Amino acid sequence: MAWKLFVFFLLFHVFSVFVVVLAASPPENVTIGALLALRTRIGRAARVAIQLAVKEINEDQTLLNGTRLLVQISDDNCNAVQGAAAAVELMQRNRVVAIAGPQTSEVAHFVAHMGTVTKIPIVSFSATDPTLSESQYPFFIRNTHSDRIQMEAIADFVKLFEWKEVVALYSDDNFGTNGIMELHDELSKVGATIPFRAAVSRSMNKDDIGEILAKFGDAGGRIFVVHTDASVGRAVLTEAYDLRMLTTGFVWIVTETLSSVLDGVYSDDEFVAAAQGIVGTRSFIPGSPQLERFKSSWRSFNVNRTRGGYRSSNVNLYGLYAYDTIWMIAYAIDGFLAANGSFEYEAMKCPPGGERRLDLARLSVAKFGARVLREIVKTKFSGISGKVELSAGGELKGSDLEVVNMYGRGLRTVGYWNKGTGFSVDAPSEDRPQMESVSRLQKKLHHIVWPGDNLHVPRGLMIPKTGRELVIGVPLKQGYKEFVDLTIDVSNVSTFHGFCIDVFKAALSSLPYTVTYSFVGFGDGNSTPSYDELVEKVANKKFDAAVGDITITRKRAKLVDFTQPYTISGLVLVVPVTETHAHQAWAFLQPFSNSMWYTTAAFFFFTGTVVWILERDKNRDFGGRPRKQVVTTFWFIFSTLFFSQRERINSILGRIVVIIWLFVVLILISSYTASLTSILTVRRLRPTIQGLSRLVGSDVRIGYQEGSFVKDYLLQLNVESDRLVPLKSIATYSTALSSNEVGAVVDELPYVQLLLSSDCRFAISGEEEFSKSGWGFAFPKGSALAADVSTAVLTLAETGELQRIHETWLHTTRCSGKVVEVKFDKLDLRAFSGLFGFFAVVVVVATLSHALRSYCQNYKTALLAAAPFQWPSHFSRGSRFVRSFRSYVWQTGKNVSVA
Repeated sequence: MAWKLFVFFLLFHVFSVFVVVLAASPPENVTIGALLALRTRIGRAARVAIQLAVKEINEDQTLLNGTRLLVQISDDNCNAVQGAAAAVELMQRNRVVAIAGPQTSEVAHFVAHMGTVTKIPIVSFSATDPTLSESQYPFFIRNTHSDRIQMEAIADFVKLFEWKEVVALYSDDNFGTNGIMELHDELSKVGATIPFRAAVSRSMNKDDIGEILAKFGDAGGRIFVVHTDASVGRAVLTEAYDLRMLTTGFVWIVTETLSSVLDGVYSDDEFVAAAQGIVGTRSFIPGSPQLERFKSSWRSFNVNRTRGGYRSSNVNLYGLYAYDTIWMIAYAIDGFLAANGSFEYEAMKCPPGGERRLDLARLSVAKFGARVLREIVKTKFSGISGKVELSAGGELKGSDLEVVNMYGRGLRTVGYWNKGTGFSVDAPSEDRPQMESVSRLQKKLHHIVWPGDNLHVPRGLMIPKTGRELVIGVPLKQGYKEFVDLTIDVSNVSTFHGFCIDVFKAALSSLPYTVTYSFVGFGDGNSTPSYDELVEKVANKKFDAAVGDITITRKRAKLVDFTQPYTISGLVLVVPVTETHAHQAWAFLQPFSNSMWYTTAAFFFFTGTVVWILERDKNRDFGGRPRKQVVTTFWFIFSTLFFSQRERINSILGRIVVIIWLFVVLILISSYTASLTSILTVRRLRPTIQGLSRLVGSDVRIGYQEGSFVKDYLLQLNVESDRLVPLKSIATYSTALSSNEVGAVVDELPYVQLLLSSDCRFAISGEEEFSKSGWGFAFPKGSALAADVSTAVLTLAETGELQRIHETWLHTTRCSGKVVEVKFDKLDLRAFSGLFGFFAVVVVVATLSHALRSYCQNYKTALLAAAPFQWPSHFSRGSRFVRSFRSYVWQTGKNVSVA
């Protein structure tokens, strides 16, 4: 009985070991799925790349430990319903452990939901819709860059060339719509917009696409971004070529789905002709020996498959990503099997009664899905597309893109882009940090050949958007030819020129887009037209703009939008000048200001008082009766003006005060003499009327420019209308002022400067400008062109071009040797504050020292009177020494007189 139990346990043990070994042994085959659109260039290339990858994986003895990898390829035909049906077929019947694809974003949205339910990882190599990366698709992984990356690169490209508006053409599906929304957000960050956009579907014929393109072309669109698949993109480009929209002045930017297949369209002559000059962005693929081996294997593998009945296709970017995706899944399965993982399924939990009504309800849930997903995410290796590494969210790491340009039958790489460094002509490398700090000046590209075989950067949006040229109103009047002038040649061709015209042309030439326009004169040229009426015509859209010497006023600014002032203006008063000399009776008082006179007088009395205090006890010259002391003191201090004082100064402190005071007097007399000499000898020109307030209060007639706003300004100052005289030109200013027809002329500063540059008989009176304003160009309210021209005017000012134009038209020889002096600058107290301050400090210190010494002597005398025999003998000797020193100083100073 015992041996039977032993045999039973032995057999049970052997059977258990056999079961464990059988369970732990790897499966013979593992099947993965692939969802492709086999009728597209990308789908055909991906099919060949996937089959080549599976072949090489099964030949690799170090991978999968004997398990054979199988791939089941299904055609979704770029259709979401067919894609969902194909995915059900793969998950239910083929029991795939992962799916490579779907190829399109539209199909990926459906299949990603199914992957979430069945927990089967979905690894796409071409679905770039940025919304696919949301948390609602936890089992969706992307081994390619999201559209968010390339849309940021396109926005930087638009910013690099300072374009402001972009026309977007996109596929009528989730891929196109979400991608363009991402582009809109990125463009808003760089100050650009998408004013026109249109969805293009595969069902549209040539006429439908042509109608959309023609509408955008007539609206002024010149920068186009095409975000479609290759087939739709080809239809758009060929139709644009037929409409001559791939000529000079246009820019066509294509995204990766189209630029990735441009390497393989050389046999399509129509496509090649239409693609000339387009610019595209796509992922950067670094060169490597591994990539070269793949291309060699591709050619031989593809030839063999072609002989077997498959249609040949050229390799492209997504073929490389598809190849690396299969290897990524294989590495993940290998890691899963190495950890003794098993591919088990369980039934999907469904509501009661609904288990077998639909194929979707019969789908099984992969118990291994989460583990395989983790293995895929942590997989890292160097593939033929570069470094393959995913982020925690299932996105391909890195942001290196290349910018390509179609020229001839080949693609030119004109530069590279990285999210951290921006544009560069240097290819990205692992040695260069991704977030390297690069100066804006270094962010550049190689020369781009634009449509029309043009090397000059297109300007962008064409204005006006209505397809017609702008009609610019220009005021015509007699005189003032330096500002605006019209000439008509023998062929009856009108040409406008002048300072204002040149500034406007220079501003338009610096805009990043082309503006067509024509000038139309306003007025008969013999009399000055109403500038207010000209501005009203702009406000009423009869003119698209007004250019000329148009002053920006509050009334006009309510009707139109003005640009930034291109020249500073303001009203000034011009009057005749007369030659004058300062020979009036009180001219000798003019050198010093009132405060200076008062301060000088105060210091005279102050100094005399201090000298009397320091000398009155021991100087007989300052002694005697009080009247004599006062007379002597002030006679002494005033005689220092001429350095003729006769009284002697005995005290040391007194001598110090008097010496410094004589220095102060020397400075004051020298300054006074120089200033008075200038006043009495220099010839000066003075205006006949001092300032606007005196002009308004007088009965003098006032001249103004005919048609100017100056008349309304003077009427607001309560100037009688019969005192106002209209003048037609600058020449009439001189005549009217010389003949005393008017006593003054009020006009804007630029006109007055032109008058004074050639006629020195007149001058500006009072404040140089009593009304601040400027000249600007007028546009209708809400005009986008007004803001751009304002920016252009500021650019002209910063670069010095505006000053150059000003000197060209308005720089003339000015009068020399004529100086207009309305008032004389008197010597003020501020010029001598330091001198007076220093002297005051010396006087105060001397006075305090004298008071302290007197106090000490009086205190000593009081002590001696109280106890004369209690002082020690050495104090008496000290006292005798002090008396002897004082006697010596007294004898020495008897004959000293301070000069």
